[in-house]
Amino acid sequence: MQKSNVIGIDLAKNVIQVCLISKDGELISNKAMSPQRLKELLAKTKTAIVAMEGCSACHYWGRFAKQFSHDVRIISPRKVKAFLQGQKTDANDALAIAVAATQTGMVFSQLKSEAQQTLQSIESSRRLIDRQRVALENSIRAYVYEYGLTSAKGKKGFRELVLSILDNQIDGLPECLKPTLQLLYQQYCQTLECAASIEKQRNCLVAQSEPCKRLKALEGVGDVCATLLYINLGNGSEFKNGRQASAYVGVTPKQYSSGGKVSIKGIDKVGGNKELRAALYQGALAVVSALPDKPKTTKQLWLFELVQRAGVKRACIALANKTVRTAWALMNTGETYKPKALAC
Repeated sequence: MQKSNVIGIDLAKNVIQVCLISKDGELISNKAMSPQRLKELLAKTKTAIVAMEGCSACHYWGRFAKQFSHDVRIISPRKVKAFLQGQKTDANDALAIAVAATQTGMVFSQLKSEAQQTLQSIESSRRLIDRQRVALENSIRAYVYEYGLTSAKGKKGFRELVLSILDNQIDGLPECLKPTLQLLYQQYCQTLECAASIEKQRNCLVAQSEPCKRLKALEGVGDVCATLLYINLGNGSEFKNGRQASAYVGVTPKQYSSGGKVSIKGIDKVGGNKELRAALYQGALAVVSALPDKPKTTKQLWLFELVQRAGVKRACIALANKTVRTAWALMNTGETYKPKALAC
């Protein structure tokens, strides 16, 4: 028997479906209401389990419910799908969310603070603009390649080619197509300016964030990694230990065991957080590539021996795993990272 009622919420923009189940497991109500009515309900209801699917507004509603001491549980939509009965309707979705929230062994997503969500919004905007930049660059390259004009790899070679065409230093592109090329290149330059502006804004917020400052003390962690680590780990209270945090990111080996036989495979490249994992790997690769011949810290010695024994790529994944575990410890304890020097 449950100790409190369960409120299953199927979020939407204007009409929100709310399913209320008693502590005895009986369905009390399942009806649609406005956002304002839901706020009044959460404010007046006694402490309950408030469950909702992970979506763009779940953290806002989760923080609102948390103000009134509710137990907020955010569930992945893929996990809720297994508890859906009948056809897909708002009422059935809300009921499935409420049922899934009380299942033993269910893993819930962490509730992000406003500071975490702010950095997450800026980082997602930066990635969007970066994708637009890449799409524009590829489009312009294909535009001029139709007429046999190619450029060297990288931004420098790309800019030199486009400017040479527009300045009539290179022939081959019809004159009637140059105005269109000019417009595309202007949009490309504006995208670069927007990307630089957003990166500057993100770096300013990271510089002002005390947790991010402590995270940047780790080997291979810069502004990008510090931002993503803080977004995903928060204060570390959502994870029992460092291994659980590293498994959440996706830098731990996969296990496939049956009949008492344990089989350990490589990391899960599909699960976890791909952006954070990729950033951690790049940071670890930079650290491994710059290892001194004579290690000065215990971690450098560990990395040096690991590279010789297992290779560079596995050493980078191992360092990424250790970075996440250390970051969790820093966030959970509030301590500052200090590398341990080798004994003379």
